[in-house]
Amino acid sequence: MRSRLASACRRAPTFLAVLAAATALDPAAASAIQDVDPAAVDAVFADIDADVPGCAVGVYDAGEVLYANGYGLANADYGLPITPQSVFYLGSVGKQFTAAAVLHAVQAGHISLDDPVQKWITEMPDYDAPVTVRHLVHHTSGVRDYLTLMSLAAIAIETPMSDAAVTELIARQEGLNFTPGDRYLYSNSGYFLLAEIVERATGSTLRQYLEEHFLGPLGMESTRVNDDRREPMPNRVVGYRVVDGELRMDHPWTFDKVGSGGVYSSIEDMARWDRNWFTEEVGGAGFSEALLQRGVLNDGTELPYAFGLGVREYRGAPIVEHGGSLMAFRSQLLRFPEHEITTMVACSFPTADAGARARRVADAVLGDRLEPVVADDAAAAPTGAAMDLPDAPPPSLTDEQLDRFVGAWRASMGIEIAIEREGSNLFFLQGPQRAPLRIVAEDRVALPMAQIDMRFSDLRDGRYHHQDVTQGPSSFTAERIGAGDEADWSQYTGTYYSSELDVTWEIVVTDDGALARAAAGPERTLGYVSPD
Repeated sequence: MRSRLASACRRAPTFLAVLAAATALDPAAASAIQDVDPAAVDAVFADIDADVPGCAVGVYDAGEVLYANGYGLANADYGLPITPQSVFYLGSVGKQFTAAAVLHAVQAGHISLDDPVQKWITEMPDYDAPVTVRHLVHHTSGVRDYLTLMSLAAIAIETPMSDAAVTELIARQEGLNFTPGDRYLYSNSGYFLLAEIVERATGSTLRQYLEEHFLGPLGMESTRVNDDRREPMPNRVVGYRVVDGELRMDHPWTFDKVGSGGVYSSIEDMARWDRNWFTEEVGGAGFSEALLQRGVLNDGTELPYAFGLGVREYRGAPIVEHGGSLMAFRSQLLRFPEHEITTMVACSFPTADAGARARRVADAVLGDRLEPVVADDAAAAPTGAAMDLPDAPPPSLTDEQLDRFVGAWRASMGIEIAIEREGSNLFFLQGPQRAPLRIVAEDRVALPMAQIDMRFSDLRDGRYHHQDVTQGPSSFTAERIGAGDEADWSQYTGTYYSSELDVTWEIVVTDDGALARAAAGPERTLGYVSPD
């Protein structure tokens, strides 16, 4: 089993994107640590004080807990500390649960990966090319992201919506982002619809299906597929962010959509999930390897996204991973199948950078079993070891230097991103996600939360050549969209109604720039991308 999975992982190319039944933890298990230095793991979280929101970490050996700990507060109201039993919202780490349920249902004969979506979601319109279950799994469907649609419809994420209302919002879209299979574009709608398909095909909700076939048999008693926002949850961690120097709750209390996320779990329970990867107690022989089936585009390009899992390499070792991010929560599951070691990090504050911490924990645990870190010649700083970026303050760049990064970009596999500037700060945008970029040098920025470290130094034929410094020789190109155009806002002012979103927006020009206003929600500042 181990050799098959390691071989499958090695076949994956490096991906620049963007984007877990063990015994209960007890003193005897903790004392069995051989290669894990607890102090080295704890050092990764040394910046978290006991009286602030924090993180939990787990290190698993084929699903057996080698080390687990908690840092910071689970609940500021009661001063409760984070422990390995604390239950975190995992965000998109939950997609691997949905994908596992889909694969299980496929093997049981309920669903075919080649089923058109309309077979199960009859509300969906017929598009020019069919969208299949397989397209949804690999984010190649072109179906528009429902979180983005909610934002465009001026619906706050905190607004309670029924599953039927979200399905209707998706189905009201008269077109797709692209022809299914032509491109990869991460879409939460795809995994929300997969949860609906599981329910309609099997008669069980995604929660019921996972509890019957996975969570129950694996003894994952603390894991919840949160499809009822009113339901209490023992040991639940509250998410927080700092606003104007004060702690404020930033928690998905009213958000109960599943499939795209919705899973709450603890470090202890995720060890049980991880163990099934190696034992295949649920799913049977070959189940984990089947989860590594990667998507393939219409032109034959093989993607590094499998069944709710990214397949790539880190310091020369095959890895299987996925991160999660919603409101204040950040999480990362990072598995090294070849070494049978997994690190799991879950955090309750938005600047936690769970992905980087999971890698730093892996560095501490696996040490010289991974390839050495390669020095970055340009910045004379080591990279590759969990984005070990220079400790020096970011350089002070001129407006002109900062504006070199600003704009809309279309990168490899059709991924579209944008970089915005606020004063001397840069922000990375993809779909509904917005995250701060770290300025490393005049020609280099990093997105620590997604392990992206890139340079903009090489301009060829109107395209910047980005190099993923973290992953060594791997690189991709990204082309500006609308580069060199200037916005004439006067041609856009007016009132617009979208039947697909059932919302009216007004675009106005003020001394502060162009603004978009809807009846509900705050004003939005508009940025210029291209004439259309």
